[in-house]
Amino acid sequence: MKIRSFLALDMPNEVKQKLGRLISDFAKKEQGVKWIAAENLHVTMKFFGDVEEDLLLGDISAAIKNATDNLKPVTLECTGLGVFPNWRYPKVIWAGFLGDVEPVLAMSDKLETALAGFPIKRDERAFRLHLTIGRAKELKSSGLLMQLINDLGPIKFGTVPINHFTLYKSVLTREGSVYTALKRFEFKREEIGSRKSDIRHQTSDF
Repeated sequence: MKIRSFLALDMPNEVKQKLGRLISDFAKKEQGVKWIAAENLHVTMKFFGDVEEDLLLGDISAAIKNATDNLKPVTLECTGLGVFPNWRYPKVIWAGFLGDVEPVLAMSDKLETALAGFPIKRDERAFRLHLTIGRAKELKSSGLLMQLINDLGPIKFGTVPINHFTLYKSVLTREGSVYTALKRFEFKREEIGSRKSDIRHQTSDF
């Protein structure tokens, strides 16, 4: 059986809550955008589309584990809002990141290389680190959206520790997408102090 799935970076509750309050406010004022529910906020590292479940949980998961073996935890700061592709014709509204951005970009490259041999569509666009908070569906004009974002000024949503990937199953419903965590791929950790942990990268099933 095929399931729709993706690999993601999870957001801490603090970031979800702050963005959730902002999204709730924006949704009242701009209804031409399909805003993302706070509990569904994540960064997509790799979208798999519809893949056979046995392959996804077997060989593909093994490849992800190998690709993330020895990755070290990094830290991002979720800050600011923007749009893709441009302000004249905004299609995606996003929150951005500062901090250890380059290591996360390198993680994306490593994943693409590790998964190249599987029947998964490769995204020809360069990976751009962002957190989607809304998609413009029936936007008549970008003026109000631009004003809402500009009126915020500099804004920070919180610190985002990056220490694992999560594999999610996605089911599309009339009410929106429903995500179910399938596996969690922990990054390499070190014990407190100078002695390194002898525990290798782990994969956790939910």
